Formats: sequence, C-alpha cells, structure tokens
Amino acid sequence: MAAKPERYALLSVTDKTGIVEFGYALKDLGFKLISHGGTAGALRQAELEVMDLRDLVKSPDILEGRLGFLHPRILIGLTADRDKPGQMHELERRHSVPIDLVAVNLYPVAEIIGDAKLSQTEVLEFIDLAGSALLRAAARNFRSVVPLCDPDDYQPAVEALKRFGKLSVEKSQTLAAKAFHYSAYYDTTVAQYLGERWDKLPDELVIGLKKTVELAYGENPQQQGALYTLSGSRPWGINAAELVYGKPLTYNHYLDLEVAWELATEIGEASCVVVKHGVPVGAASDEKLAAAARLAFRCDPRGGFGGTAAVNRELEEDAAAIFAEQYVGCVAAPQFSPKALLTLKAKKDIRLVTLPSTLISAHELDLKAVAGGVLVQDKDSKPLAGDPRPVTRRTPSDLEHKALRLAWHVAKHARTHAAVICRGSATLGIGSGQTSRLDAVRLAVVKSQERHPILPAGAPMVLASDGALSAEHIHEAAAGGISALIQPGGSSEDRDAVEAADRKSLAMLFTGVRHFRH
Repeated sequence: MAAKPERYALLSVTDKTGIVEFGYALKDLGFKLISHGGTAGALRQAELEVMDLRDLVKSPDILEGRLGFLHPRILIGLTADRDKPGQMHELERRHSVPIDLVAVNLYPVAEIIGDAKLSQTEVLEFIDLAGSALLRAAARNFRSVVPLCDPDDYQPAVEALKRFGKLSVEKSQTLAAKAFHYSAYYDTTVAQYLGERWDKLPDELVIGLKKTVELAYGENPQQQGALYTLSGSRPWGINAAELVYGKPLTYNHYLDLEVAWELATEIGEASCVVVKHGVPVGAASDEKLAAAARLAFRCDPRGGFGGTAAVNRELEEDAAAIFAEQYVGCVAAPQFSPKALLTLKAKKDIRLVTLPSTLISAHELDLKAVAGGVLVQDKDSKPLAGDPRPVTRRTPSDLEHKALRLAWHVAKHARTHAAVICRGSATLGIGSGQTSRLDAVRLAVVKSQERHPILPAGAPMVLASDGALSAEHIHEAAAGGISALIQPGGSSEDRDAVEAADRKSLAMLFTGVRHFRH
C-alpha cells in the first residue's frame, strides 16, 4: 500500500491571535508547518517544528519574506489526484511542495493609512502584495486547499478536519468567498487612499466596507442591520460615534444622528437640533446651550417626543437639565461634563453619544442603494457662502437675516419638498417630505401657528424653501405672517414671485443653490 501523502500548511499572519494553538492542532492532525519571519518565530518559540522555505524548495536564492512563497515549486492548489503514485513521483522530481491549507492575513493597511506621521512612500511600502496573492491563490483553489484569513475560523476548520479529514466543498467555498472579500477590501482601501481626487466620478468605483457595529435589527425588527465603515473613510463621521451611556444604538438612531449632528455642526453657533425619523423637528442657537436646547424642543414637542438630539458644544449641567425634562432617546455631543453625565444617567432609556467634528472631505460620496445597483453623487456639503442676493425692494433686517440663515440650514437637511419657518434663532414650524411645495409651506405655517398663536412685537417670522418658490407660495407665506423669505431661485416663475413679494412688502433672498433631499 502506498504511503499516505504528507500534508502541508502554510502559515503567514500579521494578526497572530490563536496561531500557536492552531499550529499545535495542525501538527496533531499530521500537517507539516511552513512559515517564515515573525509567524515562524512565534511557532518555534512555542516549540513547534517549522519547515524552512529555502530548504523546502531546494533553492539557495529564494526571495525573503512572503515573496518567497510565490516560488513556482510551492503549489497552492493541485488539480491532479495526489494519491496516484505517478503524480507524487512527478512532484518529487520537480522538488514541488503541494500546499493543503493556507492561513494568511495582511498588514492592517487601514490603520497605516490613518497614521498622519507616515508619508505616502512609507505607506506604500507596507502594502502586502505577496500575502494577498497567496490568499487569493488558495481561495481560487478552494476545492483542494483550505483558505483561512480570520483567526475565528481556525477552530471550526480543525474540528472539520478531525471529524472528516477535510472540509466540505460548501464550507471551503464559503471560506474562499470570505478570503476574496478580505483581499478585495484590502485593495479597495489602497485604491481609495490613492484616488482621493478626481475631476468627475470614475467609470469604475470600488467601495470597501468593514462591519464595525452589529445591530439588533435594521429599520424594522424583521430586517438584519449593521453599521459598516467605508475603508479609508474619515475618522470623524458617524462611524466614530462612541456610546458613553445607555443601551446599544439602533439602526434608526444612526439615521437620526447623521442628520442631527451634521446640522448642529453646520449652524456654527452654540446649537441644539432635534431629529425624528431622519427629519429635523426643531433647531435653535443661542449664546447659552441650555437656552438653545429649550427653544429646539419648544418648536414641536409632539414631533420630537422620543427623538434624537445633538448639540455642537460640550454639554454641561445646565443644558443637561433641559434634556432631563424631555423624553429624548439619544443625545449626541462633542463631550459631556461629569455633572451633565450624572444628571442624564438618572433618566430611563437614554443613550449618550460623543462625536468628533464632522469635517467632510472634498470628494465624499453619497450612496443610495437601488435594485441591482447604487446611485452615487457628491455629498451635498456646499455651505451658505457669503451673502445671498436680495431680489426685492425691501431687504431683510438684521433680525430677519439671522433667522433666514438658520432656516436655510434647516431646510437643507429636511426632506424635499421642505419649508422651514424661523423666528430669531429658533425654528417655529417645519414642513418636510411633502409631495408639493405648497403643502410644505402650508404645513410649516400650521405648525408655527399651533405653537405660537400670539407673537410678541418685534419678532418677525421668516421662511426658507429648499426649492424655488412661485407667487402662489409667496401669497400663502404672507397669509401666515411671514415677513422675509430665502429660496434658491432659478425658476421660470422667479419674476412673478418677486413681484408678489414686493406687493406684500416682503423681503426675499436668492441663494442660487438648491438642496433637494429625498
């Protein structure tokens, strides 16, 4: 009877979690271990026998490091049947070594790219070409090679080898897919690092995603959910949210945080924004954050019930007292003072989150999944630059101008069609997600009147629209007590809208930029 062919395992890992235990398990299963560098050192220190690559392939000029494993005598994947004597004789004649199992993981390139101290030349030196090639070769030949890139898969692989002597084709295929995803994510991270700038969206766009938070469910309980971080992404987005108190964040919390946090930081002054179902329901700014919080919740108490709030300054005890009076599900801030934490931790079912500044890169993308594809566009990060253009005989007063700027920022983050009414430094009524602009204006007016049926003198109300207004919209706004408006303009009805505003002695500004959001 012919001797049973020897089995070889190639181990070359950057993450050495569990590699020694895995090496011992493979040794007990009869595998000969092949390794080099730090991995070989760790195995030998644990008194495991490791084959030297140079002696293995009978070549004195073998390349150092993982590149040596790409030698033509190292066969990762053998299509012929090794149990046939003729096949084994041919392998011996060529001094070839058939590999049955490959465990490879790569340098943490995402962490390396994030190190501001490293130059581009230094970063590129860390890119692991050989390791990726080894892993893909194993994955390509999964029917005869076990491809492993995750230490969590070591033990299940050992258990299958103990019971059956090999892995099922289905399990090997699953591991192969995982290996290709792993190496593709690696390559994508490098591609995004090198391709930060383009004049137009490229014909081929790679997106690498790494799961960073496992969620209990998605938007609804019957849906799975997780938070993935874009490879090479900015470390100061929603992916950097840190839960400092409370139950884990849900899928819907992250959706609300995106809107609340970006709007709060965009406003500039000490501000508070309340969001529910991805839509702003109240926003305000003030010299004191506590006052801003109080005004933001007053805008729409029913709409903000159980919502998510964000502030753009450290949340201190006086502001925390305002949140303690409200039923709010989640509060985000750059940081919380110790006394604020004590105050808010006394509330039931509240989540407290810290977030860094939301700087946005010049080429950050907005992605929306559709059946069979993804819609891609630049992120709408254009701020309200400079002073919008007055188009009416009357120009806004200082009070109106301040309120108009706040209303415009809120309208930018509301859903189209959107109309936002502000007075001073706080919103009064927000009409969002309406199928007609007239309905958005009417809804904003109704909400403002519900909350403020009697307005004190010297407190003008203003309205912002995310799209162009017509004369009909101007008349509706004027009937609701609006004294000034801000809108993009650019419509064939601009002249009629300006004439309607002049007849009502309203002030109106054109920004020249619309902000539709669906």
